[in-house]
Amino acid sequence: LYLHMHIRKTVNIEQAEEAIFIATIASALSHPVRVALLHYVRQKDEVSSEVCNKDLVAHFPYSQSSLSQHVRKLKDCGLFRVEYKDKFSLYSVNEEILAEYIDAIQKL
Repeated sequence: LYLHMHIRKTVNIEQAEEAIFIATIASALSHPVRVALLHYVRQKDEVSSEVCNKDLVAHFPYSQSSLSQHVRKLKDCGLFRVEYKDKFSLYSVNEEILAEYIDAIQKL
């Protein structure tokens, strides 16, 4: 498969789908706030606590709109699951995607 990248020419990448998957997740985790969000929500998941948008705003020193943009990146790549309950968004980590990413990185 050929992958078109933002470089001068098309490159042939072995296992392009896995390369795209790794790059997508790595891009989502390329900001320290998103890494911190993943860590925070994952810790809360371990104690069976639901994490909602107000918890994130209370825990992190950022505006709700700023956190929402970071959460969207984590959602879009599949690392976060979102369940909507009344006016709240409840977040959890998609452990399957995280495990798949870790496995793909270990194969490099």
